[in-house]
Amino acid sequence: MNTQLIKCFFTFCCLVFSMTAAAQNSPANDTPLKGTWAYALPDAPDGYEKGTIEFKQVDDKLTATVKTANGTFTIREIKQVERQYTGSLYVDGANVSINFEPTANTITGLAKVDGWELRMTLTPVKE
Repeated sequence: MNTQLIKCFFTFCCLVFSMTAAAQNSPANDTPLKGTWAYALPDAPDGYEKGTIEFKQVDDKLTATVKTANGTFTIREIKQVERQYTGSLYVDGANVSINFEPTANTITGLAKVDGWELRMTLTPVKE
């Protein structure tokens, strides 16, 4: 077999590997939804009007854990479309869909449940 062909193939494989590794660490894959955030949902029922949301990557999926005075709930997968993030969770048997939009120092959102639309604001928790 031609050694020049082997060298070209090896160089090509190294290039593809390097591009893949660089893409995984690029800022384009970095989400502003990470860490723990305090949320305020003023129009929600008692026990749900405030709490925390912890965003984390699990198996290449963005997930979140929501903690309220009434319990802990999981958003299994949060999807991104442009600057909007969407997810859903079940709270007391009701499906709650949530839309997030990050801004400079806060995240604003809208929770929809049973025909209600509730505005929310998230601020980072200092650790």
